[in-house]
Amino acid sequence: MGPENEFGLREVLTGTGRRAQAPIVRQHPETGRPAYHEMIARVAVLERAAVFFSLPEGVLRALARRLRRVTVASGEMIVCQGEPGDTIFFIEQGRCRVVIERPPSVVTVAVLTDGDFFGEDPWLLKRPQQASVYAQTDCVLLAVDRQSLQTVLGRDRTVLENLTRVAEHRFRTFADTTVQAAWGMNFMEATVVGVYSPKGGSGGTCLSLNAVGSLARRYPGQALLLDLDLPYTHAALLAGLVPTTSLARLADVPPGSFEEALLSAILYHPGGPMILTGSLRPEEADEVTPDLVTRAIGVLRKTFRYIVVDLGVTITDTTLALLDLTQHVVLVAAPELSALKSAADAIDILLQLGTPHDRLSVVLNNRSEKPAVTRSAVERMLKRGVDVEVGFDYSRPDQAALNGEILSITNPRSEITKGTEALADILDAYHSPDPSTRKSNALRSAAHGDRPGEL
Repeated sequence: MGPENEFGLREVLTGTGRRAQAPIVRQHPETGRPAYHEMIARVAVLERAAVFFSLPEGVLRALARRLRRVTVASGEMIVCQGEPGDTIFFIEQGRCRVVIERPPSVVTVAVLTDGDFFGEDPWLLKRPQQASVYAQTDCVLLAVDRQSLQTVLGRDRTVLENLTRVAEHRFRTFADTTVQAAWGMNFMEATVVGVYSPKGGSGGTCLSLNAVGSLARRYPGQALLLDLDLPYTHAALLAGLVPTTSLARLADVPPGSFEEALLSAILYHPGGPMILTGSLRPEEADEVTPDLVTRAIGVLRKTFRYIVVDLGVTITDTTLALLDLTQHVVLVAAPELSALKSAADAIDILLQLGTPHDRLSVVLNNRSEKPAVTRSAVERMLKRGVDVEVGFDYSRPDQAALNGEILSITNPRSEITKGTEALADILDAYHSPDPSTRKSNALRSAAHGDRPGEL
């Protein structure tokens, strides 16, 4: 452990040599009795927590009096993997990200929110902390140490036994999640990148296509665009290709023939990228079910290095299934008031669905020479930084569509090319096939809460 700094934080040096900032939890109870409304608020937090909600009212109040309030800024470390501890934290407000480091990967195993608790590993399971916990947003936590909890519970071992069972179940679940994620990385399965544009006309399909073009220049034949901008899927046509089949038409293919049929449905662009169309006709969109998408991604991840999925503008059951399979989400917004309102709402939804803060990249796509909203205003509205800004590209995108060209392959001076190259840099920084690169950037992200665009 390092010394406390001027911000009331201490530096933590982990086994891999990284430094992070962890808030110091003062080891003394708050003086005086909490006010009535404060007591009610604390009891409400305890009642939302598993195991504790069943305690009698008197015990809850006694425990509430011993809680200490801790305020943690977004991005700060609260619990450090591998360290001892004797404090349980209840989340009163905010979201926290639970991260397990297992080189060469750093895996987010859970996102906790109001009413959840963490920090019980060391003194219930007699092990060091299984995971690090970071504040994903500004958080207000209520902390109780082991001595206070044991004093309140007295000889009643039921709660501690139930709490231990919960801790053991959580330990096994997190361990299984980490093994599965590390297995995929070790065998170089593809990174799935979802591109979502919450408002039509923001350029999501154009950027998806050109992002695949930029990735294909780096990894020829190993970057695929899966066009799920249903019910109308135009990516192949914009690239000058004519699809004759689609993912939707594979719904009834027998399992034994599915992989062969899926791979044969992929179109190859002379510039390197591969494209798989979601459906050929609008009425076929209903055939693209969550189960079909999951089966398809399972096959494609073994074949490609990057799979970019154009998710379109609506969130459906299929979109939600795909989001569960993605390792990175790219949100495309135009600097227009209506588009930005939709983008702000979409960011909240994506974070609530468990998308890690540092695996969500915002792309600002300028569709006019003089944007209605400045970048600084955009960042204020979205409450986060813009990772990539794509400059106005005049008539180039329209001309490329007419000619069936992908700008990121044919025109290095295009603003869209510059933007998608920057996006490809971000994706490589987090999901590089080089394990040492991936580890280095992942650790920096987890330790410092960097936005991808700041690497």
